[in-house]
Amino acid sequence: MNKYIKKTFAFTFAAIMAIGISAEFPYKAEAAKTLSQLQDERNALAKETKEAKAQLEELKNKQLSVQEELDAVDKLLVAAQDEVNKAQTDLADVTARLENSKAELEKATDAKESQLEVFGERLRFFYEQGDVGYLDIIFEAESFSDLLIRMQYVQDIMAYDNNLLESLKENEKIINEKTLQIAEEQETAQALLDLQEQKKNEIEATRQEKETLMASYMQDEEKYQQIVEMNEEASREVERLIAQATSSSSSSGSTYVYTGGQLNWPVPSRAASPSSLSSGFVYRKRPIGSGYESHTGYDIPAGYGADIVAAEAGTVIYSGWMNGYGYTIMINHGGGLVTLYGHNSSLVVSKGQSVSRGQVIAKCGSTGNSTGNHCHFEVRVNGSAVSPESYLGVANVSY
Repeated sequence: MNKYIKKTFAFTFAAIMAIGISAEFPYKAEAAKTLSQLQDERNALAKETKEAKAQLEELKNKQLSVQEELDAVDKLLVAAQDEVNKAQTDLADVTARLENSKAELEKATDAKESQLEVFGERLRFFYEQGDVGYLDIIFEAESFSDLLIRMQYVQDIMAYDNNLLESLKENEKIINEKTLQIAEEQETAQALLDLQEQKKNEIEATRQEKETLMASYMQDEEKYQQIVEMNEEASREVERLIAQATSSSSSSGSTYVYTGGQLNWPVPSRAASPSSLSSGFVYRKRPIGSGYESHTGYDIPAGYGADIVAAEAGTVIYSGWMNGYGYTIMINHGGGLVTLYGHNSSLVVSKGQSVSRGQVIAKCGSTGNSTGNHCHFEVRVNGSAVSPESYLGVANVSY
């Protein structure tokens, strides 16, 4: 009797261990985008880029103004960048799910190995006890009640054996499914990565095209005159918008009023230093032709897509496309102070929105009359452009 009781305890302990192991790993299949679905999304974005390219080619065959040409190139750049941004987002999503699948695969493998170990212990126990089977347990009953107890033991042991084997099969199935899923997601991730690299190359080629276009304008007096006039018209438009916005905010009451102090540097990825400026607040002789021109702010180069942040708390009075400035943000800080951020690749905040000091408002780019990625930062006092030097605490430069 003691031998059988001891054996039953061993079986029961093994069953508890197996149940505990099985309960720790409730696997669920996660819905994930297939490579085909992701490719469909890519195709839709690619169609937008193709349409922008077709429009650009059509415009090239016409007698164009500088603004039309630059706008066409900017639209192409934005459409292509949207494709890359989507590819990057999908790649990050697939990568995260891939890591999760690997973790679940590792859990399934560990569970299988643990259950095999328990199963091995069970077989080893029978071997050490000799030729003891289910019928031996029943036939050695000493009474009818003992027989019933032994039959229940046999049923429990058989149920445990079956459950353990089924559990091993289930874990084997899980491992195979996860292995297949990981292989598919790796294929998807690689396809997205390849597509992203392709689009990056296309965008760089388009940016180079714009830089070449702008460089040619710098050597063409007629074209350059158009650029100067566009910038002057854009500056007058800024004054008009400021007058309109500050008038309406005065009547309705402003949520924030600037009372002095140093403003926040608008491009955190670059040091707040004169050496970070590619151009300052200067009145300079035109590089070609006669006369002078004004550069009404600080140009701060940065990487494409770098954060552009609010120099101070305030209310957004303009968020959109402005000829010459490209994608532009203007913030009213109250007290007659307005800051402007031009040539952005994308805008994060909307007109009428309240922003805090240092809040991300846009992403760096080269839209509008621009030859490279940078933030054109202006300080306007009662509508007029003033040097940002005293406001940012960064010395002006003469170029």
